[in-house]
Amino acid sequence: MKRIYNKSNLVKGNTYHLEEKYYIHLIKVMRLNIGEQISLFNEENGEWLAKIIEIKKNILKAEVVEQTLPPKITPNINLLFSPIKHLNSESIIRQSTEMGIKSLYPTKFHRTVVSKINLLKFEAYGVGAAQQSGRLSLPAIYQMEKLSNQKKLLQSSNVLMFDENLKGISIDEVPKNSFLENILVIIGPEGGFEDEERKFIEANSKNFLNIKLGSQILKADTAVIAALSLTFHFFQRKHHF
Repeated sequence: MKRIYNKSNLVKGNTYHLEEKYYIHLIKVMRLNIGEQISLFNEENGEWLAKIIEIKKNILKAEVVEQTLPPKITPNINLLFSPIKHLNSESIIRQSTEMGIKSLYPTKFHRTVVSKINLLKFEAYGVGAAQQSGRLSLPAIYQMEKLSNQKKLLQSSNVLMFDENLKGISIDEVPKNSFLENILVIIGPEGGFEDEERKFIEANSKNFLNIKLGSQILKADTAVIAALSLTFHFFQRKHHF
C-alpha cells in the first residue's frame, strides 16, 4: 500500500486534499481509482488507513478511515556531515532517513568541495525515503553552515566522531551513562579533517569520543552509512532506542 506523508492533523472521518505531485503519482502512474486505499502518516498522529474519495483534474482527496500505527518517538541520533557530489549526497540523505536519523546538519569543512546545497531537494529525498521505509517522521534538514557556526550544536551534543586519522575506540566501549541522548555522529569531508577542525570539535563538544570504523579506506558516503549502521545498532542493542 502506498504511504503518503501528510502534515495535517489526521482524524478519523476527515477528508484531506493531497498535493498535486501525489495526484500525478497515484492516479497517472499507479492508476488508482476511487475507493482504493492508501496510508497517510506523520510524526504527530501516526499512520492511518485512508481511501480515495474524489479524483478530478490535478485534485485528489482521501478520507481517513482508521489508525494503523500510533506515533513513535524518533531516536535522538543526529548527523553532521560534509556534503559531497549530488548523487552521493542524495544517497546519504535517503539512507540516513531510512535508518531513523533525527536531524541532518550539512557542514562546510576546509576540504568540502560543495559550495552550496539545494535544501528543497534534500527535503524531498527525506520525504521519499520516509515513505518507502515505513518511518513515521521526517528528518529535520538544515541549511549548510561553516563548522565554526556549529559551536552551539556541539556544546549540546554527545559527539561520536569517525576519523580514521585519530586513535579511536570500539563503538562497544562508549560509556552508556554519558551517551544517552543528543548523539551527534560526525563524518568529515573527502580528504579528511584538518587538525584545527579536530581540535575545534573536541574542544567544543559536550562529550567527545572518536570511534574506529575499521581498517578499510571508505568513500565519504560509504563512511556515513557505515558509521550510522554501527551507531544505531549499538544504541538499539544497549538502550533500546
